[in-house]
Amino acid sequence: MTGDPTELRHIHESLGTSKFSAYAAHRNFPDDLRHALQDGQIPHFLDIVVVIVLPIMILDKPATLPQLPYELEREIFILAVADSVRRVHSFLFISWRVYRWMRQILYRKIVLSEEITAGPFLSSIHLQPQFAGEAINTLCFTGTVRLETAARILRLCRSLKNLALWISPSNAVGQSDQLLDSMQVLSLTSLSLNISLVFRHCASPVISLSDPTFSTITHLEILNGWILWGSTAGLEHLRTLTHLSLCFNTQRTKLSLVTLLLSRLPLQALVFRTTEDLDVVQAFLQDAGLSDPRIVLTHDSRVDWDNLILCV
Repeated sequence: MTGDPTELRHIHESLGTSKFSAYAAHRNFPDDLRHALQDGQIPHFLDIVVVIVLPIMILDKPATLPQLPYELEREIFILAVADSVRRVHSFLFISWRVYRWMRQILYRKIVLSEEITAGPFLSSIHLQPQFAGEAINTLCFTGTVRLETAARILRLCRSLKNLALWISPSNAVGQSDQLLDSMQVLSLTSLSLNISLVFRHCASPVISLSDPTFSTITHLEILNGWILWGSTAGLEHLRTLTHLSLCFNTQRTKLSLVTLLLSRLPLQALVFRTTEDLDVVQAFLQDAGLSDPRIVLTHDSRVDWDNLILCV
């Protein structure tokens, strides 16, 4: 037995679903996978979650590992893959316990850019909701992912802390209120989004981020260019906000609203993304009396908070 998906599919076709389920029980498949087999989901399961059957290989030929304390052994493996995701995939083959550690790392940050991959991903984590609820920490939706699919995935990711909603409203399919409803059960700390994507079907004509959904956020990036042209969109009510990234235009951005945010919020950094010359924008702010050291200017379309350099 090699754990190869082609071989598993051949065994399934030879035995039939009922006998294959019994075979899975005999070979000590994990409980969540065995239940999927017993429910007749094996063809779909083999297509989208075959990585989880890799432990079958280990059951046949257990690896001999040094007898180290559990916590120390786990820390060694985590450090070994800290700078290489590819190494994580190779470590999946070592043993069942190492596989579980590596799976946690693989699922910690998920990027979904197409509905053709987001749909199967939803099906896979639906089979293991407890794992998804504990493991997934960072999630990014972009490209052609449907709003309904994104909302259903969010409902399963209860421990999610970092979320990027980069689906273009022009490509979005579905009701955005589903997305907002799913976000309400989360305690997000970092959010990057196109506001129009979340609020485009709301009953109120006024967009406001004062909703409790956003009350735990410390790092916020808004992709829309019109924020601060005539409204703060309720940003001044986000009392936990320490890092904020917005677009800036010397012709459109109202400096009085910038001053309002700097005075009302506990900001450590206010990043202005601009297409204008940075020296021109800097001089514009200084002439207006806004030389606050928390203001950072950049041409980057999106902000990397970890590598942000403050002008202090």
